[in-house]
Amino acid sequence: MTPFLDERRAALEAHRAEVKDAYEWERHLATSALPDPQREKEINTYEMAITDEETRLLGPALELAVDNEKIVNEGDTYRYWAIAEGRDAFADAVGGFQKRIRALTDVVIDRSTAGIMHTADEYQDENGEIIVFDSREGFKYVLWLNHVKNPRFKLVDVPELRVSVELPKPLTLATVAVRVIHRAYDTLSPGCNNELTSVGGVCTVDLLTLPPLPKVVQGTTLRTMSPLAVDVERLPYPIPVAGAETTEVDMADVPPLMLSYEIPDDIVLVDETPSVAWWDDDSSEWKTDGITDVSLKDRTLTYSTVKVTHHALVQSRVACAPYTRWSTRPSSTGESVIVSVTPKHERFGGRPIEIEVGEGVCALASDAEPALRSLLGVKLAPRKLLARLSKCGVHLALEDKDCAYVGIEKKDAALEAAMCEDVALLSPSFMFASSRFNRTIGSRDCMVRIAEVTDFDLTLAEDADKVFTREREAVHVMLTQSRGCTLVDAKDKIAEVPGDLTLLMNDGRDENVGHLAVAARAEGRETPLEPLKFSPTALTLLKGVASESGLDRAAKAKAALTESVRQTLLSLRVFTFA
Repeated sequence: MTPFLDERRAALEAHRAEVKDAYEWERHLATSALPDPQREKEINTYEMAITDEETRLLGPALELAVDNEKIVNEGDTYRYWAIAEGRDAFADAVGGFQKRIRALTDVVIDRSTAGIMHTADEYQDENGEIIVFDSREGFKYVLWLNHVKNPRFKLVDVPELRVSVELPKPLTLATVAVRVIHRAYDTLSPGCNNELTSVGGVCTVDLLTLPPLPKVVQGTTLRTMSPLAVDVERLPYPIPVAGAETTEVDMADVPPLMLSYEIPDDIVLVDETPSVAWWDDDSSEWKTDGITDVSLKDRTLTYSTVKVTHHALVQSRVACAPYTRWSTRPSSTGESVIVSVTPKHERFGGRPIEIEVGEGVCALASDAEPALRSLLGVKLAPRKLLARLSKCGVHLALEDKDCAYVGIEKKDAALEAAMCEDVALLSPSFMFASSRFNRTIGSRDCMVRIAEVTDFDLTLAEDADKVFTREREAVHVMLTQSRGCTLVDAKDKIAEVPGDLTLLMNDGRDENVGHLAVAARAEGRETPLEPLKFSPTALTLLKGVASESGLDRAAKAKAALTESVRQTLLSLRVFTFA
């Protein structure tokens, strides 16, 4: 097997080099002024240039924010390549550059806000009110400045952006600014310590200290220069009374703000009742206390909150887990493989989410969710597609920490990786389906059902369902351990894993000593137990079991195709979460 695998690795490396060269050439032709997100020197130069610039107007500030997201999104391309190639240190470095770029966005928007507040008189309407707003792709910005202190003014409404804030009386009487920024991205949920994750971006509400209005003396405008001219100062809510001692505040007595804004139309909500949460920096968690009256109508989200911070529409990151089943099946042409997972949540009604995997890319192939139709057929790298699905509310990129939320024991990482590689190598000519026993046999064993495809005109979902529902002679069960893989008699139609098989699976582990232990336990049996015979890979295991043509088709499949299948399966964590 070594020459075969070495040959495939060389072919895969050649494919990756070709893809990267083509990408870099396209990037060169585009003559972008934006920095290369994988080169620290360019990131440093870009940061310094932005930081040294004078305060930007709001429009240019938001345009820079959009440019920064282009850098971040391009960084994902390099980062996902590095993860797939096992270059974790490089992937982490690119991730660090991405964080710096988004932090730069925050700095520039804060600086622009400070500039607006420093020249607030230029934005006043005939009633003395000041509302400044703008938007760019992925960003919405609203700023209200309360120099007038009008207790009758209760609503900051910007119909152009479909954003409104109903203000409580304490804010209409305070010399403050209220700023609302909605970002399409979320930097918080990846580090969240509970099971909630955002859907549709993050909305940030800030209370800001207002600098004094300028004075006009003999036709000359005099402005007070202070740190507030170049940066913002955030205030807590409720706003402390000047000179008063700090005391604990009963938030139940604090009047709330009411927010309303539009969410994207490509959102899949798994729960009938929407939930909004605020970000707690101290615990790094999304929390729902302090937020009430949540409603969602015609894509307009409305809620009341006493928490002035980051808000998001949230749901459980494990809403799709565990999968009730998963499968793979080759296309009739052999140029792609369909990977299918069926989420457990009733929202999906037992409908599978299917991903068509090709050479280096994959695309959503099922239209069971109308909100996801914009993603149908869009070719992306496996991890990038799963990231897009997560952003839309279908979180399939599960992690080790998610096991605790669904009461699942995670599979040994090396075992899971080996199983995904074996399935991927055979996927161009074999169908695979989940085994009902896989989750119950422990962390050091993986099981999967397998059937050779003998008629490539019969590779639709219903064809695969028939094969694995009937479980005739063509269906086998593959068991993988650290010792390799073997075929066992454990089809789904039996009630439980046979006791003899359990003994054999544990043979040689812990206090067991191998073949002699099996023989000793078998004393008194008419037929002594024979130890399981393991093969190093699934390809060698199936020699003599599958047809030569089937094995040959798998062996000749493009390395880039099977590698994409491997990445997809491993990212979906099908052996741990199904």
